Amino acid sequence: MVSSQKPGTSNFEQVTVGVIVGTWGLNGHVKVKRFGSSESIFYKGSVLLHDDDSLTVIDVRAKTSQYGDMLIVRFDSFDNLDKASALIGVELKISSSELKDLPDWHYYHYELIGLKVLSMHGLHIGTLDRIIETGANDVYVVSCSSGGELLFPAIRDVIKEVNLETQVLIVDPQDII
Repeated sequence: MVSSQKPGTSNFEQVTVGVIVGTWGLNGHVKVKRFGSSESIFYKGSVLLHDDDSLTVIDVRAKTSQYGDMLIVRFDSFDNLDKASALIGVELKISSSELKDLPDWHYYHYELIGLKVLSMHGLHIGTLDRIIETGANDVYVVSCSSGGELLFPAIRDVIKEVNLETQVLIVDPQDII
């Protein structure tokens, strides 16, 4: 699942849409692991933010990967392997105002990470720590106060309510093995 923005979200809030994980070739290309459904953000001429600077995309192409989450990108002013290597680990961001509103029951990952997870009966289960993207549906990884983790498929039979205003995710784990 990937929805409309949090109520009251500032247009100046930056959202991470990818991270540079390596170099590709000798001409300044880098491998970018994109997050969520952010492929429409990476195009020739798009400007991505990092720290207090920006990078302009001059070339982008998909790279075959198991989850379809890798891109090969070249940025303006990065024309060799040494310059590209300096970008490894850089998180790429955009302003939240640039994100499209999504249909009901679809959420951007940044909106969900950190939500308090409760059972249908109001029992505290934990905190949504990360999201695993699979082919069929996402899987929510919930960190429990006991130190363990629980996995919940992001389907309506299990995820009963997402309330971004109260920062709560309500689940019905009864059928999970």
